[in-house]
Amino acid sequence: MGYPERPLSIQRTAPATYTLLVVNGIIFGLLEASGGSQDPLVLLKWGAKFGPAIRAGEAWRLVTSVFLHSGLLHLAANSYSLYNLGNVTERLLGTMRFTFVYLLSGIWGSIVSTYLSDPMVLGVGASGAIFGLAGCLFYFGIRYPRHFAVIAGSRFILVVLLNLFIGFTSPLIDNYAHIGGLFGGFVSACALGLPNEPRTEKRSLFRIIFMVATLIAASMVSRPLAHRILM
Repeated sequence: MGYPERPLSIQRTAPATYTLLVVNGIIFGLLEASGGSQDPLVLLKWGAKFGPAIRAGEAWRLVTSVFLHSGLLHLAANSYSLYNLGNVTERLLGTMRFTFVYLLSGIWGSIVSTYLSDPMVLGVGASGAIFGLAGCLFYFGIRYPRHFAVIAGSRFILVVLLNLFIGFTSPLIDNYAHIGGLFGGFVSACALGLPNEPRTEKRSLFRIIFMVATLIAASMVSRPLAHRILM
């Protein structure tokens, strides 16, 4: 038996999506002006995900790396995906919820990637956060399958297939970040719900638990590797 499909409250505009597109573009321009967006030293200086640096306490790289892109093609692919998924997701969630989901998804993408990928390889890009938007839309599709097919179906499928193709055909793509972002986005959506859904104590408690879990995971991944092994 499925959930009843409540009437949806759709926001008319998507200001955070367009702001993120502009911010990513500006930062990319600054990277190019600083020596090149594909220069590892430039990326490291600007906050790329780098295992040894994060384990030395630079946990802020879990966030800053989400706003960096290496090369015009990388920026263009993520901008296309963000434009398509962001427009749909922000209108469904509202700007505040959307921003929360986007950032937490990016952080979870960085956390999972730092744990599981080669620590000596730099990681940059918004793809973890974008997969989080896909995870959020997956939640929406479970709760509101008929609405999902009309509002997000074609865009969702197109962007996910595009990113999966790129992820499995390019050795430079961080699929661990995609997995972490997908998890973060789905759980964030479960914790927040949609604007038309009632607020409940159970959901509020789940939201607190998820935030605490995120802080703990970020704290653990930013500790020296030897300390984590000994625990």
